[in-house]
Amino acid sequence: MKSMKFLLSVAALAISSIAAAGTQDVPSVVVRYGDLNLDSQAGVTSLHKRLRNAAESVCGELDTRVLGLRDAYDSCVSDAVARGVADVANPKLTIFHRSKGKVAVLASN
Repeated sequence: MKSMKFLLSVAALAISSIAAAGTQDVPSVVVRYGDLNLDSQAGVTSLHKRLRNAAESVCGELDTRVLGLRDAYDSCVSDAVARGVADVANPKLTIFHRSKGKVAVLASN
């Protein structure tokens, strides 16, 4: 199993105030997943939810009540989750993320 934690980073471009300031400090949060079985659908679903919650907390400094910033917030969350999924590098998590959380049911004879 991969490391029990990884750093979820948000691209500085996604947060306009950081991009405008030209700073290299990118907000991040550690998401632990060593307790999850990523070979199971439940484990993959739980990790994806943790990634989304972490992304929402990191991107939460954008005021989502301001209509013009809602798109920036949504983009920030989407980018952060995608980066987290890529950092974990688990094929089942990647498939789950690409399917937008919809579970595929395969039939066989």
